[in-house]
Amino acid sequence: MKVSVRLGEPLWRQVKAKEITLELPERATVGDMLQVLSYRYPALKSYLLADEVPLTIIVADELVGPDTLLAEGTEAMVFMAIAGG
Repeated sequence: MKVSVRLGEPLWRQVKAKEITLELPERATVGDMLQVLSYRYPALKSYLLADEVPLTIIVADELVGPDTLLAEGTEAMVFMAIAGG
């Protein structure tokens, strides 16, 4: 199944693309999606596994976790919620 992943700062700069389409197996989860991203784009691995600044993942306007099931045509947004000032 195809899933679209929109990347926020600073993730998209690592792969030079703001949106990526992934081919995932049926019944794939958000965790599976993140594994495929880190395998396909090694520059993302340190960000995807970072503990200091956890990832924020949104699917269908809802905050989701790694066990969330994905469906064909899902649009996911992955970013690091960092505040400053």
